Parts: sequence; C-alpha cells; structure tokens
Amino acid sequence: MKKITTTIILMFCSIIYSQNKINVFTGVNYSYFTDGIAQQILAEESFGLHIGASYEIPFNEKIAFRPAIVFDQVGDRTQTDYNYYSNEIDQLDLKLTYLNIPMNFKFWNKIYLIAGPQIGFLINKESTNGSAQIVDSDIDFGFNLGTGFTVNRLFFEFGIYQGFTSIGKYQYSATGSTKDLHNGYGQFTIGYNIK
Repeated sequence: MKKITTTIILMFCSIIYSQNKINVFTGVNYSYFTDGIAQQILAEESFGLHIGASYEIPFNEKIAFRPAIVFDQVGDRTQTDYNYYSNEIDQLDLKLTYLNIPMNFKFWNKIYLIAGPQIGFLINKESTNGSAQIVDSDIDFGFNLGTGFTVNRLFFEFGIYQGFTSIGKYQYSATGSTKDLHNGYGQFTIGYNIK
C-alpha cells in the first residue's frame, strides 16, 4: 500500500512539474518619473534594457502564477547639464538599475493578460550632475499590467508599470514646491519558453 501511495504521489508531482514553464526574456523599457501615482510625467522619457527569467505555474487552463526576477534599467537616462538657477525637472540625469521581482498572474494562453504586484531593489544609481542624491529609497513597490501573445515557444509582451513608492523628492528652486518621484515605464518584451 505504501508503495502504491508513494508511486501515485510521485506521478502526481511529475505531472504538475511537467506543466510548469521556465521562460527567459529581454526587451526595452520606455521609462519616466511621475508626480504621485499615475499623475503628470515629470522628466524626459528615455530608454533602458531589461533581462530576466520567469517560472510559470498553472492553476488551471486559464490562470497561471508567473513570478520572475528581472534586471531593469529605468529612470531619466538622458544626460543633461544641470542649471542650478532654473532647477527644472527635465534636467534630471538619473540612471537607476533595479533587481525587480514581479509576481504576475497570467490569464489565458495564446493571447493573454498579465497583472500583478512587483517589488524592486535598487542596485545602482548614477548621475553626471548630482541628481542621484534625490533618490532616498532603495525599495520600489508597484503594479504591472500588460498583454501578450505566443508563437510556438516565443512570446511577445507589452506592459506598463506604475510605482506606488515615492523613491525621492524633487524641489523647484523658483517656487519651492516639492514633487514626489515615482517610477513608471512601458515595456516591450521578447521571450522564449525553454521548458
């Protein structure tokens, strides 16, 4: 009886495991800062790269949980000379690199939606004009929303991310008003299912 039970459990585990997918992907971020959540865009939009891997665990035929780990380049990556007298937000030169952990849910298969929370850990910040000192939070928490489609083992995705965490504050010298900086970006991703 023990042998039969053990065999059934092993077969069940192997069936579940065989349905899981391991994906690798890369793509482009179109990033910017926002004033608060989904508010006015504050800085120049710029481009960065992302690369990562995900593990897809199906709950049923239409819903799967897809946690991932992603290396993301975001922020205002356009080098700009900083003018202390005008102190305009579009003069930010703030290159941020995160190790992000999106915890997305995938709905449907061939053509699908993705949505879920994300936590990010700041691993590098750079600036040529002193803008890096604005960032005072090493953790970024937000939400992903996107769509995608599959072609054999390839998949293509378009998504947006909005950070809920204020990563720092920016003050205009002329008016004295302060803005909360939140990460935001759009993504285009190409991936491959290796299992």
